[in-house]
Amino acid sequence: MGVQWAQFWDALWAWLARFIGNLALAALIALCGWQLARLAGRLTKKAMAKGRMDPLVASFIGSVVRTVVVLITGVSAVAQLQVNITSLVAALGAAGLTASFALQGSLSNFVSGMQIIFTHPFKMGDYLAFEGYEGTVKRIEMLYTVLATFDNKEVLVPNSKMTGSVVVNFTSNGTRRLDLSYGVSYQADLALAKSLLSGLAQGDPRVLAEPAPVVAVGELKDSSVTLVMKLWCRQEAYWDLYYAMQEAVKNAFDQAGVQIPYPQVDVHLDAPPTAGA
Repeated sequence: MGVQWAQFWDALWAWLARFIGNLALAALIALCGWQLARLAGRLTKKAMAKGRMDPLVASFIGSVVRTVVVLITGVSAVAQLQVNITSLVAALGAAGLTASFALQGSLSNFVSGMQIIFTHPFKMGDYLAFEGYEGTVKRIEMLYTVLATFDNKEVLVPNSKMTGSVVVNFTSNGTRRLDLSYGVSYQADLALAKSLLSGLAQGDPRVLAEPAPVVAVGELKDSSVTLVMKLWCRQEAYWDLYYAMQEAVKNAFDQAGVQIPYPQVDVHLDAPPTAGA
C-alpha cells in the first residue's frame, strides 16, 4: 500500500510539474501573441499609410490583422495546455445555438465595418453627430468606430449602429452654418441691434461671404424679441467663431445700450373686499 501511495504522489507531482510548465508556456505564448498582434496592427497601418491608403481603411484592416494574430496565438496557447481540441469543438458544437446568438452582434458589427469601408459615408477626421453624441472620427476598429468628443472623451459606437441609424456629417462639405440667437427688449431699437450684429458678422474674417450672413427677427417671446444670426464658416473654425461671437455681441450690446432682458412675469393682485361688502 505504501508503494502504491508513493507512486500516486510521484505521478501527481509529475503531472502538476508538466501542467504548471505548460501553463507558464501558454501564458508566455498568449502574452507574446498579444504584443505581436499590436505590433502587426501598427505595422499594417504604417505600411498602408505609406501606400496612400485611406486612413480609415488602414485603421480597419489593422484591427482585423490584430484580431487574427490574437486568435492564432490564442489557439496555440490552448494547444500548449494539451486540451483535447476534438472534445472542445464538440462542446462548442453542442452549444452552437447559444454561441451563434452571442456572436450575432459581433458578426453584424464586422459586416457593418466592411460596409463603412467600401461605401465611405465618412472619413477619418470628419465631425459627426449621432444619437445625442458629437465627435471627430478617430479610427474604426473591427467591431466599433471611435469618436473623439470636443472635451477629449472617446465614444465607442458599434459599427452596426453607424450603418443602421441617422448620422449627421458636418465636415463632408467643408463648411458649417453657425446658428445664433439673442433676445433684446421690446423697447430696444431693432434696427440698431440688427446693424450691430451685421457689423460683427462682416468684420470677422472667419465668416464666409457666400452664403451671405443672415440677421433677422426670429421670434416674439413673452419678455423679449429674438434676433437670429446665421453665419457660414469653415468646419475647423466653428467653435472658435461661436465663442468669439458670443462675447463680441454681449460687448457690442452693452456699449450701444441694447438691453438683453431677463424673463419676467407680471402678477396682478385683486384688492381684498372691504368690510361689509
